[in-house]
Amino acid sequence: MLTLTLLLSGTPVYSHSDDVIAVAESGKHVLCEKPMARTVTECDQIIQVCQQNGIILMVAFMKRYNKCFLQAKQMIENGDLGCVFQVRVDWSFLSHPGGWRDSLPTWGGIYQDHGSHAIDLCRWWLGEIETVSGEIDIIMKKRDVEDRAVAMFRHHGGAVSLHHMTRISHKPIVELYEIMGTEGTLQIEFGSTWSFTSTEPFRMTLFRDGKTTTDVTPYNQGNLDDELRSNAQYLMELSHFCDCILNQLEPHTGGWGGRTAIEVINAVYLSSWSREKVRLPLTKEIDLQSEFIRLQKE
Repeated sequence: MLTLTLLLSGTPVYSHSDDVIAVAESGKHVLCEKPMARTVTECDQIIQVCQQNGIILMVAFMKRYNKCFLQAKQMIENGDLGCVFQVRVDWSFLSHPGGWRDSLPTWGGIYQDHGSHAIDLCRWWLGEIETVSGEIDIIMKKRDVEDRAVAMFRHHGGAVSLHHMTRISHKPIVELYEIMGTEGTLQIEFGSTWSFTSTEPFRMTLFRDGKTTTDVTPYNQGNLDDELRSNAQYLMELSHFCDCILNQLEPHTGGWGGRTAIEVINAVYLSSWSREKVRLPLTKEIDLQSEFIRLQKE
């Protein structure tokens, strides 16, 4: 019999460490919602307990299983864009303060929450991150954690990724990824609604020479049931998780990937608070709670 536990998105990030450790110690495999935890130390504790108990640990970065992002990965590997030197991410929307995602126990706001997705995608497309520069702020003071974040990463090999995320945009929601290469630019965009609740694909446009524009969107099949059976990102994610359990495979988005995203997020916070560029790996633990309390008072 296949036994697994899925931690749903309704589980606050501040409970992930205790929850996953309890589940792992009971002998069940774990698909943990992102972000994996609040700190690198919490991630390390999760990984250690899962390894000690022979548990498959996977982090729910479902965007890697989305057919649009998979197509982008394939285009990069095929050389369709030439040498990729930059990715730009813009994820902006309006939400009013309230709920656990805006509370101090999370030790992180918009960038911990949505930034974990973008970091994972950019690592997948560009390679590991070497240096981090970031700025975070609490614009709406009713929040305990950041609602605006801007970050820049230098990846191994020299490519750069630029990230902008905020909960205080008065425009309709935008989720945009722009992959720039020497032979073309690929724009991946979802607007006016949430991509994770929609069955529609991201709009994908390939630009060349400042002159030609090609629609490369992988449109849905005519029968939506067939489409979902073939490409639904959550189904593909769960299928991979089950395959890893049945065949003792390392997940594409395993614990170390979840840990890396948290290390980068914490480095963005450290960069903002220290006003310095941060080189990975992090060499010290940050007192996130105290720093967010200080940020609230500024």
